Amino acid sequence: MYRRRRKALGVAMVVASLGFHFLTVALYARQPDRFAAFTLFPIWIWGSLGLGLSGLAFVAFRAPLALFATAAWTVSILFMADETRALGRVGLEPLQPGPPARYGGRQVLRVATVNWGASAANFSEGIIRYHPDVIFIQEIPHPYRLRQLNRRLYDGRGDYRYDKRSRCGIVVRGEILHAVRNPTIFRSQQVRARLPNGRSVELVNVHLQASSTDLRLWRRECWRTHRLNRQLRRGELAIALNILEATNRNPRLHEVIIAGDFNAPAGDRIYRSLRPRFLDTFSEAGTGWPNTYHRRFPILRLDHIFASTAFLPVRSRVVSLEESDHRMVVSDLILQ
Repeated sequence: MYRRRRKALGVAMVVASLGFHFLTVALYARQPDRFAAFTLFPIWIWGSLGLGLSGLAFVAFRAPLALFATAAWTVSILFMADETRALGRVGLEPLQPGPPARYGGRQVLRVATVNWGASAANFSEGIIRYHPDVIFIQEIPHPYRLRQLNRRLYDGRGDYRYDKRSRCGIVVRGEILHAVRNPTIFRSQQVRARLPNGRSVELVNVHLQASSTDLRLWRRECWRTHRLNRQLRRGELAIALNILEATNRNPRLHEVIIAGDFNAPAGDRIYRSLRPRFLDTFSEAGTGWPNTYHRRFPILRLDHIFASTAFLPVRSRVVSLEESDHRMVVSDLILQ
């Protein structure tokens, strides 16, 4: 009788692990809004629970199919977790501090984005030492910090724009030709800039609605809050894209960079509106740990650089800055 109970308990744990695996994979693949509170977490957090169940079933009860459940979780985490792709690029040339090195004999455009978190500190050398050609900044309290970056990086020969409503700023090595005002929301900033090589590029700086911090998954209100929160961000991004399409001189959206704090983890459903016209530069060419929030213990990748297919991402990395609670994303692009 005792052995039967042990075996039944082991089988129940394996069944629970496999059932939870099927549910988790389905939810992360489909990303339904009503389960936004669940998919907010990286898949490896839920995977660790499933692996714990199947591992315990094997070690304690030698349950049949326990190893199969463990293998299923392991494969799903490796293929679906956002972190594994960048960590697997061991042999790629990493992005280094200093002026951006040429790639394949071609000059690159270095782009950076950082949420400054309304910090009162001056801009750190962490930004300066990477010599970005274009900088997207969110939650910047005052435009004089943009002037400071322009002076330090480009000897004052660059250009910058500050949007008071969104508290977003853009600094470029080049000239800003035109700024587009978003009349409906204050979560984005758009400018047209001319680069030193004479090419023009549309730059869209976004800081979408902050993510809900309610993690009480046992409460129905938590699930409702996360669902509405995601729908609001998706609507804000849709408006920014509609304005971009309406004001961009090239209707095919060539030479466009969209960057900022999307307040949504990598893989979230809202990013589907950007594909396939835009590439996630870190997903394409990033190396190292990708997550940007929180700086001290980064488990979420909220900050992104998306480039239109006129650009080829060749290098990308995430950089920790002591003055911000977000990590900075830096990407090297080739303008094709």
